[in-house]
Order: sequence, then structure tokens, then C-alpha cells
Amino acid sequence: MGQESKEFDFYAAGPFFNDREVASMERLEAVLESHGRKLFKPRFVSEIDEVGPRKCFEDDCAGILASRAVIANLIDDDPGTMFEIGFAHGHGIPVYAYLDGLTAETTVNLMIAQAVDAVFSGPDDLARWLETGVHEEPAFRQF
Repeated sequence: MGQESKEFDFYAAGPFFNDREVASMERLEAVLESHGRKLFKPRFVSEIDEVGPRKCFEDDCAGILASRAVIANLIDDDPGTMFEIGFAHGHGIPVYAYLDGLTAETTVNLMIAQAVDAVFSGPDDLARWLETGVHEEPAFRQF
């Protein structure tokens, strides 16, 4: 399936296990949606208590494969998000990282930093890229 024929523009990867994480995901999703992008939002697709872990896993993997790209919120180094990055990268799907408040002193694991096509330092940085197609990679440390 070619990238242009996929159902979603972005798979919005990231943790949503506390209020801070949910607020961060909402900011990320709002920027994308306000720029007309169609999102697969795994936090609204399957409820683990209702469908079980296997179905939840399968739904998320299918969502990645149905998306032109993955944008991964790196807040809290969530292991599920790290898996989604690797899964998408392994399938040749472009992956973008998002970390609100990223600074030159922020550390990002080199396996993640090297697997992504770009890193966005917050909503304004992402919006600028969506509007202009121009992005300047922010400084951060890899380990």
C-alpha cells in the first residue's frame, strides 16, 4: 500500500496514563488537527479492559500500518511509544518525534534519535513545519 493511499496522515503515538501525559497528547493532536491532518489516536481506539491486550496490540499495529507517518510524543520515555517508533521505522514508515520543552540539554536515546526523520520541540515548531515545510532540527544530546 503506497503512502498516498493510506487512511491516516499520522499515527499519534505517546503515553496517556496521567493528566500531564494526556495534556501533552492533546496539545500535539490539536496542532495536527488544526492543520487538517487526519489522525489515528490509539488512546481512543481500543480499551484494554474491554478487548484485552492482544486485540489492543493488533489494533495499534494496524493503525501504524494505515498511517502515512508516525509522530511520537517522547514525554516520559514510554516503552509502548518506543516500540511504535521501531515498528514504524522497520516498516519504512516515516517517524517524527515531538518533545514539548526540548532544549540543548535534553537527552534522547540515540536509537530513537536516529530512527526519526525529524524532532519537533513543541507545538510552535511542529506548526511551523506543517505550514511551511521548513524545519530546523533543534539541538539536543544523544546517548
